[in-house]
Amino acid sequence: MLNLYLKIDNKIKGMTLVEVLITMAIIGILLAVSFLGYRPRGQELALQRSAFKIAADIESAREMAMSAQKHSSGDIPAGGYGVYFDTANPFSYILFADLDASKGRKSDGSEDVKGLKIESGLTLSALSPSNPVNITFVPPSPDVYLQGGTTAEQVNIVITIQADPSKTKTISVNKAGLISAD
Repeated sequence: MLNLYLKIDNKIKGMTLVEVLITMAIIGILLAVSFLGYRPRGQELALQRSAFKIAADIESAREMAMSAQKHSSGDIPAGGYGVYFDTANPFSYILFADLDASKGRKSDGSEDVKGLKIESGLTLSALSPSNPVNITFVPPSPDVYLQGGTTAEQVNIVITIQADPSKTKTISVNKAGLISAD
């Protein structure tokens, strides 16, 4: 049938095999480019998630101290609760109950409440002012003790993507108890 206005023959419909192949090639190239960039972005998101999780776990220690939560021994820890970081164990950190009020974790692990892991592909790369780092919250206020009550004004915990050490996130806790992840 002939279109009288545009003078186009409507008998030819559809796409040729060449057009279909070109379209599929373009779609394939676009998908390949988008998937190539997925892995690094996924690791950056894991880094962000881990920084926020560490900050939330530090906040959890503060809340446990403020609520006078009982330890598994049945006692309320005299020294509150805290979080322990050590670059010698770069894939995890420890939530502890300060049973002896030493403002730090016992090295024998008797005060450990829970071992917490950093996401796969990430590592605990640096601690300041020194290594290891203890952050302890003593009830009822809670008072904050950094490094066992030394004069440290702030502690910094740096996590890094193992495959790209230039990508880092820093979690900071100051002596007033302000926790930030940036």
